[in-house]
Amino acid sequence: MASIAAVSAVSSDTSAASTGTLRVVDGRYLVALAGVQASDGTFITAGAMTAVQSLIASAGGSVVADMSRQIGVIVAASANPSFATIVGASSLVTSVGNDFGVKAFEPGPAPEPADDPLEAPQWDMQQIRTDEAHDIQGGKRAVDVGVLDSGIDGRHPDFTKVVDGSNVDCSRGRDSLAVLPAGVAVGVPDPCTDNQFHGTHVAGTIGARANGIGIVGVAPNVTLVPVKVCDTTGYCYASPVVDGITYAGDQKFDVINMSFFVDDNEFQESTEFKCASDPVQRTFRHAVERAISYARSQGVTPVAALGNSDQDLAHPVDDAGQPISNECEVVPAETQGVVGTMALGARSEKAGYSNYGVGMTDVAAPGGNGTTGDCRRTILSTFPGGGYICIQGTSMASPLAAGVAALIVSQYGRLGSDGDVKLPPQTVESYLQSTT
Repeated sequence: MASIAAVSAVSSDTSAASTGTLRVVDGRYLVALAGVQASDGTFITAGAMTAVQSLIASAGGSVVADMSRQIGVIVAASANPSFATIVGASSLVTSVGNDFGVKAFEPGPAPEPADDPLEAPQWDMQQIRTDEAHDIQGGKRAVDVGVLDSGIDGRHPDFTKVVDGSNVDCSRGRDSLAVLPAGVAVGVPDPCTDNQFHGTHVAGTIGARANGIGIVGVAPNVTLVPVKVCDTTGYCYASPVVDGITYAGDQKFDVINMSFFVDDNEFQESTEFKCASDPVQRTFRHAVERAISYARSQGVTPVAALGNSDQDLAHPVDDAGQPISNECEVVPAETQGVVGTMALGARSEKAGYSNYGVGMTDVAAPGGNGTTGDCRRTILSTFPGGGYICIQGTSMASPLAAGVAALIVSQYGRLGSDGDVKLPPQTVESYLQSTT
């Protein structure tokens, strides 16, 4: 595990509070199909898709989203209470589970005004030495960072007030919440309208522009692409997450940040920790594993928050401190191929809430270790409507790591004939984990 430093990553010499509440989405199902992932990252299903479609229809369902070609997963709609039992019994299917959402964050506090540049209070950037890094590399516009979250306020002046235009690419953004049924608080479909505040805060940490306004992000010159997976009430959903990761692979983003599914009230209560013994959670884990594998095959480096339960993930215990089974994981942070990020405080100490664990933590980054609003100890970043707030969590640490990953791609990636910059995820991880 490495404590990241932006300057060594590009050297030329080399929480938001959460209730953890689970919400089952009635009538929506994730279906993981039987088959194998091919060497090119695509998925070969065990049976013809016509047979799968017939199976879904015979169980009283319909296909809402088809990711079978990429990852062998579909999202289905059905009012039949026996749908999962019928479909799950077929040899065409590996597992079936209800879609669900988890409360990921509460509405933010009142934002601070944006009258003066706020770079000085950014202790997190000072800790990873971004000012030194920017002397070498501030990021390239051809490097795309997907922000899987609640959307980004694409009109915030810290993204727009620059000569070369906004670095938030709304045209390539995606509303993955569209797979959910009517009645869920999905908000407006525009990915450049934040459903809450969380995505805008994360995006500012990654790539707020160096424009003399507000703050400066880790990689101020890269392109940010919003992918909505979290609704207006602070819930983030399973099927949109799978759709969003798959979309990142389709679009060949360079880096994605995933700051969700990281908070809990009760340890392993179907929120932060996804357990293989639970059929609903098992299906989600299968789907995410496949989506991450596909995205990586397309050149995407996935980065995620490790969670806010103060657990040693290598040796988890229950509330009484007794050792328990380790068959549950923080998803997507512990999914193979994802850079799991723990949080540090302003003195480089482990944040009191942060999960950790040898072999489970890939990198550590500043996430704050104080109270909301205390900018000396929590993370200052952008807020919708032109404001700024200070909050903490592994949700805030992950985008710092994602920003450094984007700098690494910018510095060491190869420019292809299509004008895109690429660097294999395993190479990005190697550079990222060697930073100090």
